[in-house]
Formats: sequence, structure tokens, C-alpha cells
Amino acid sequence: MSGKVFIVTGANTGIGFETTKMLCEAGHDVILACRSEEKTAKAIEKLKKKLPNALATYMHLDLADMESVRKFVEDFHATGKKLNVLINNAGLGLNFKDTKRQYTKDNFELTMGTNHLGHFLLTNLLLKDLKKTASGDDGEARIVVVASSLHDPETNKKLTGNLQSMDLDDLFMYKEGAYNGMQAYKNSKAANIMFAYELSRQLAGTNVTVNAVCPGFIPATEFMRNSGKAMKFFCRYVLRFSKITRTVHQGASSLVSLATDEKYKGVTGKYVREDQEYKSSEETLDESKQQKLWQISGGYVKLEGFEPLEPPTPPAPEPAKSAETVKSVPEEAAEVPPADSVATTPAVNGVKQTVEEVKTEVKEVAGDVAEQVKQDVTAEVTKIQENVTEIKKEVSEKIETGLTDLKTKADDIIENVETSVKDVVEGLTSTESPAIIAAPVENPVAVEG
Repeated sequence: MSGKVFIVTGANTGIGFETTKMLCEAGHDVILACRSEEKTAKAIEKLKKKLPNALATYMHLDLADMESVRKFVEDFHATGKKLNVLINNAGLGLNFKDTKRQYTKDNFELTMGTNHLGHFLLTNLLLKDLKKTASGDDGEARIVVVASSLHDPETNKKLTGNLQSMDLDDLFMYKEGAYNGMQAYKNSKAANIMFAYELSRQLAGTNVTVNAVCPGFIPATEFMRNSGKAMKFFCRYVLRFSKITRTVHQGASSLVSLATDEKYKGVTGKYVREDQEYKSSEETLDESKQQKLWQISGGYVKLEGFEPLEPPTPPAPEPAKSAETVKSVPEEAAEVPPADSVATTPAVNGVKQTVEEVKTEVKEVAGDVAEQVKQDVTAEVTKIQENVTEIKKEVSEKIETGLTDLKTKADDIIENVETSVKDVVEGLTSTESPAIIAAPVENPVAVEG
């Protein structure tokens, strides 16, 4: 696949930017679908310093505003370009401990509205373009949905805590006590995967494939930076050196592979992680739930052919907010600073920090980090104490059982010995024994001594 047209959402930073760069290096035409014109202009300038002939174009898209999504599609159609691949990469995660909801312009909960509903509408409005490409000389078109392993709380409990399955009757978590930032992010990523599965079935036979991909755990992503000072510090200066994490380039490579590699031609309805097919959570595999999510999503975004739905009344009288007015809302994952820059002037979001600024930041977060470590250590100590108690109990039970078994075996041995001795004694005292003992010895052998 070469010389194709790609739309990449959230393409001006992090994984999205790296994906764009790799696609441009391969000679593709990439449309950077982003909210900020200024940030995207800088990203394209940076790109063209390395690739002067790069085909990279900015088009405005705010996924937290359904009107903006529709305008983007109109603008794309005005270019007259075909569409080979749509990469739904942009996403956000608010403070994971936050219990205060934020809203989109359309009164959707901000995380679900941006990560799922915005992409749901965008994809559906571009389906005709993708089908047209797939039915022509190209013979195929692809949709890549960027998800996350955090969609599955069962395999990430140490990081996510005890999260609940998504309640489709309360998609925006308006029920009392239902909301927190981590739950909102988890639900939106589960929705991404369920959307990919359902859409892949609906596109069967069209040569348009749909797959979800987890780029891996990348500490520099914006949703980590919006999780409080302690988590930001931990991700920026500690986790990025862990063996379990991946670089932005590695994460982007997963997207590019799924979007361009010949081995994925015709492959659809899969969840891919580190270039291998993975089984997603049980929740996301529920077809009835996938179909219900599809229907209510179409209703909320007022897509033609769906029964229109209005979002429920928020539980608190907070004004609706566009993503443009929310300072903590990222385009998507941000680029990891170079390893050799950390000790002196780490580059964060493209801005170099002085040593003094880093010291100040460390001082600010030290208390939060210490408290978090204290809580974590206390929790671990409690777990260890509980485990030790269980082990003691188990060992005690095993010793008691072992002693009982040993006593039983000893009794059996004693009984067997007593029986054997008794048999010998009875044999010696029988009427035939004296004759045997008194029998003369034939041919005696002389022994020197």
C-alpha cells in the first residue's frame, strides 16, 4: 500500500504525530484532523523540516462538538480526495480520581462524547467514501480504531482498581456515585472496541475492514498527565524507563502496521495488541451489548436512520462545555521526551525545562508522591500480613494433618511388627520346631580360629 489518502485524528502530537510522520515517509497523503490549528501548524512545520515533500494537510476537527464533526466531513468532501484509511486515534482522559463531570457542547459526558461518540459520527459520515474506494481499483479500505488495554478492568486491577461493566442505560454515568475519571476512560475504550466489532459485521462483503488496536502502555500519554501531580511525575520520570512500557514510535508502529501491512488485508473485527491478535474483555464480546451501543450512539449523534435521543439531564447544574474551553483536554498521546534530556532539561510537550524548573516541579509533587507511596506501601503491607496469616493457618493445618498421618503410619508399623513377632514366637513354640532344631548336621566344616 503506497500513495494512499489517510485521515488521522489527533495527529499533531504523540502517537498521532509519529503515525503521520511514518505514513508521510512512505509517500502517503495525510490529513491531520485536529482541534488546534496553531499546534497542528507547528507539527507540520516540524514534519517538513525532516520531510520537505511530505503531503500533510491540516483540517479542523473538534470531536467534542458534533457540529464540528459534520463540518469536517463537508470540508473533506470539498477536497475531492478519495479516502483509503481512517485512523481514529484522538482521545482524552481526565483526572482519573476526579468525580466532577465535564460536558461537551452537545451535553455528553466529555470522555465518552469525545473518545466514542465523536469518532462514531465521523466514521459513519465517511463510510460512503471508504466503500467507494474499496469497490474501485484499490480493492480495499481500512478503519483503525485506537483502543487501550485499560478497557479490561479484570486484567488491569492494580492500575484501575475495581471498575464496573459499562451501563448502557447510563452511558454518561449520571447515576449517583457512578462517575469517576478512570471509569469514564475505561468505558470509552470499551465502547471503541465494541463499535469496531459491530461495524466490522455491518461492513461484511464491502472490502472495508475495521480493527481495534492497543498501542501499548506509553507513560507520556495525555491521559496519564491529567491524573494528578503525583501520577504525572511518576509517569514522566519513572515509568518511562520501565520494561513494561513502550515508546511513542513503538505505539505508532502498531497503528501503521494495521493500517498498511499486506498481512492485514481482509482481516477485520479483531483487537490487536503489539502486532498480535488478543481477546478483548468479555464485556466487549457481548454482541447484544455491541448492537445496543450502536443504536443509542446513532440516536445521540442524530445520525440519519436512527431514532433521535437526547442526553439525560446531568445530575448537577453544571454548564455544558466545549472541548475548546477545557484546558485539561488533550488532542491525544504526547511524545515522550528523549532519554538523554531527562537529567538536565527534559522536553515536555515540546518545551524544554531548566534544571531549576524541574527541581521546583519535583518539590511540588514530592508530598503527593510520598503520600501515594505511603498509601501503596500500607496497602501492600496489609496484603502481606493477610497472606502471612493465611500461610500460618495453612502450615498449621498441614502440620496437624501430617502428624496425624505419621501417627497412623507408626501405629500400622507397630501393629505389623507385633503381628510378625507373634507369628515367629508361635512358630518356635509349635510341635515341629524341636525336631528341626535337634537334627544332626551332616559333613560339618572345620573352621580355624
